[in-house]
Formats: sequence, C-alpha cells, structure tokens
Amino acid sequence: MKKLVKQGCWAAFAGVLLLVLGGCGFRSSEPEPRPVHTGATISVISPDFFGISEDLAGQLVGNYRRGGQPGGTRLILTSLVDLDNLDNSSRFGRTLSESLATQLFRRGFAVEEVRKAEALIFRDPGGELVLSRDVSRLARAHEAHAVVAGTYSLTRQTVIVNLRLVDAASRTVLSVAGMEIQRSPAIDHLLQEGTTMGRHRVEGLQDVGLSGYER
Repeated sequence: MKKLVKQGCWAAFAGVLLLVLGGCGFRSSEPEPRPVHTGATISVISPDFFGISEDLAGQLVGNYRRGGQPGGTRLILTSLVDLDNLDNSSRFGRTLSESLATQLFRRGFAVEEVRKAEALIFRDPGGELVLSRDVSRLARAHEAHAVVAGTYSLTRQTVIVNLRLVDAASRTVLSVAGMEIQRSPAIDHLLQEGTTMGRHRVEGLQDVGLSGYER
C-alpha cells in the first residue's frame, strides 16, 4: 500500500514538474520586448523628414514617364520655394531638400544640390507656374540630365508640397510628386525663416496667414 502511495506521489510530482518546465519553455519562446529608443540618433518628432522624403522620392521614381527606372540619372536638386513668394525658400524647404537628396541617392541617382536656384520657377502672365529657361543652362553647367524643383504652401493645419522632375534639355516634366504634411511646432519653427504667411511670425498651428491655396 505504501508502495502504491509512493508511486502515486512520484507520478504527481513528475506531472507538476512537466507543467512547470512546459510553462517555462513556452515563456522562453516569446520574443523579447523591443527596447524603446530615446537617444539623439532616433527621430522622435512627427512628422519625420526622412519618412516624408522617402515617400516623395518613391513617387518621383514610380511616376517616371519614360519607362524603366531612372536610377543613374544625374540630376540637380534645388531648394523648395514658398508658393506665395517664389524668390524665397526657408529652413523647411532646405531641410526637406537635403533629406530628399539622401533618398534619391539611395535610389541610384547622382545628385548635386544647388542652393541658390529659386529663380528657376516663376509665374507666367496667366498666373501659371512655369520653369525658367535657366534650367537648361544650369543643367549644362553641372552636366546634369534633369532638375528637381518644387514648392510648398501653407494651410492652417498642413504644409502642401509639390515636386517636379524636369528634363534639362526640353523642360518636359518627367515625373511629379506631392504630399500634404501635418504641421507641428517643429515644422513651424523651420517655416519662420523666409516664408510668406501674411504675418511676420508663426505663433501656433492656428495663428498663421492664409496661403495661395486658401485665398
């Protein structure tokens, strides 16, 4: 009788041990929680400029009209300009152009940035945006095949960005890209320098002048 009790105890103990080991095995198979990065190397500000420029670069490549992939093309990248004042850019326009250059380079383009090229875009007598003949001259000087130029415009809550990839010789539009970006205090800080907004400063997301899209 004692022998049977002892065997039963051992069986119960073995069962409990298997359950414990099984539970441990199950827990160990779960993935470790991913660490939360708070260092300076990780962007914690939304919107993320590199995410924005990655999407814009993808649009330029995806909308390319000549067929195939345009990678390998040597192009000039100009700073984005304020739609309401085509002679001016801002830290926002230059910062976005910088990050766009990074993404286009990753896609195989040979990229050369030209900072002072705002005069490449102007309005014709009918009010339409057109590209200057200086595009061809600038491209020849830099031995480039195409030029990327663009504008940005403000609404009360967003920034609207439009880009064109233009053939340097014919000034034919080869591709376009566009995005509406949610404004934030960080974005407004970059916009304060050089942007025409109807007031001298951006005081907040609502306290801004109207852009050409809203008038």
